[in-house]
Amino acid sequence: MMRASRVCLLVLAAIAAAVPAGAQTPSTPLGASPSTPLGASPSSEVTERFSRTSHLDANGAFDLTNISGNIVITAGSGRDVIVEAVKRVQRPNANAARALLQMIDIQVVEEANRIDIRTVYPRPRNFPGSVDYTITVPADANVTVKATTGSIHATGIRIDALKTVSGDIELVDASAVPFATASAVSGNITVRGLKASAIQLTTVTGNLRVDNAQSDRLMARAVSGNVDYAGDLARSGRYEFISHSGDVRLILSGVTGFEVQANSFSGTVRSDFPINRRGGEGRGRGAATPRAIRGAFGDASAMLVLRAFSGNISIARR
Repeated sequence: MMRASRVCLLVLAAIAAAVPAGAQTPSTPLGASPSTPLGASPSSEVTERFSRTSHLDANGAFDLTNISGNIVITAGSGRDVIVEAVKRVQRPNANAARALLQMIDIQVVEEANRIDIRTVYPRPRNFPGSVDYTITVPADANVTVKATTGSIHATGIRIDALKTVSGDIELVDASAVPFATASAVSGNITVRGLKASAIQLTTVTGNLRVDNAQSDRLMARAVSGNVDYAGDLARSGRYEFISHSGDVRLILSGVTGFEVQANSFSGTVRSDFPINRRGGEGRGRGAATPRAIRGAFGDASAMLVLRAFSGNISIARR
């Protein structure tokens, strides 16, 4: 029996010696992750706060440009512009992060009832830092915000333009005199309760939604995404909703009549409203073809232009 045990041990030892050293699995030290290189440390985030209060007289202008970070801007009841910002840098070494943090510069220029804020980052473009802004402005200040990477959330402001390359835009209960624009390259745009003579909304990759806007002219365009509108139409108003790769969906109260020109290249077009087709060809819940509607509902006082390439178009009753 003893001899058999010795033979078994010799066989196991020979097998172990035959396995190449590189094929053997190294042991993981206690507390270390198998996916984390030995000796690596987690990234450290270092932050620094910035605060500034300035004054704007009636109908002043506020302009903010940021490279990376989210922006929240709200209308206040006073005449002050209150800027709260948090600068952030994340690096494996905390001392290196602090050094990089000092390279982010928030520049404020005040002149002629106008406040301009610029966030200046050092090169290269992949600088590991960002600045998040929380801002309060007077309700009658004309606001322009431009961001490269980051979302914009605005409430109650008077808007001139909101633009971001990569991020979402949300605009709530805002106004404009007379023209409002919001645009994104990669991001969704959501607008609720906007009042302006004219509104232009565009996104390349993302969805676009408008609820209860009050405007005589509204153009909403998405290249790759859905376009949704819910609300009333203004008499003599003109509304254009266009999507190349996505659906166009309207939900209307029917209080205001409209003329409609709607067509989709490869999708369907339908209307819950009875459309009086041009040329006196009778009434119907659609058009002569399932991919186009051209006609009028009610007094035809508003104009709807709806276009889609590979999506469906629908006009529903609220």
